[in-house]
Amino acid sequence: MLSKLKTKILGFLSPQYYIVYKNKSGEVKTYRIGNINLYKSFGNKSYDRNNIGFKAYCYGRNQVRSFRHDRIVSITKR
Repeated sequence: MLSKLKTKILGFLSPQYYIVYKNKSGEVKTYRIGNINLYKSFGNKSYDRNNIGFKAYCYGRNQVRSFRHDRIVSITKR
């Protein structure tokens, strides 16, 4: 319980963003994310690219998720 409370408090203090994102099937959704870590970007060997996206904490899923650069429609800081 203390861990969840700590996560929520830190979430309100850290920068947050709203991202409009088009998933693989073409569905467009809005996510509230935080703790974007561009140093932990990920690549895709089949496209021979070293940096295809980034990982960030997703408040809707309560976990770190991956977001591809080419699927981001817009991003705004809260």
